[in-house]
Amino acid sequence: MSSKLRDENERLVAEQPVLLYREVVQAMHAAPHGQGLATMEAAVLPGGQALVREILRRAVNTHPEVQKRGSARGRAPAEKSPPSSGRPPKR
Repeated sequence: MSSKLRDENERLVAEQPVLLYREVVQAMHAAPHGQGLATMEAAVLPGGQALVREILRRAVNTHPEVQKRGSARGRAPAEKSPPSSGRPPKR
């Protein structure tokens, strides 16, 4: 797999982890003594979630079929749940 970025979406997605890393390092340096890890986690979680949402948004926007919101090609039936007693069903 080539490491070259193919388009603007890839460039923007590739920049985001670096920016998030910088925020986490800044939070670490500003953290009170003994609170470094907790402060870093508090900095990375919202940014990490936003990064995942942004990646998903950009990926979805590159696929025209997703945008149509038409019916699915086939059905995906749900599995039957086991009985609550944990025993196999009677046949």
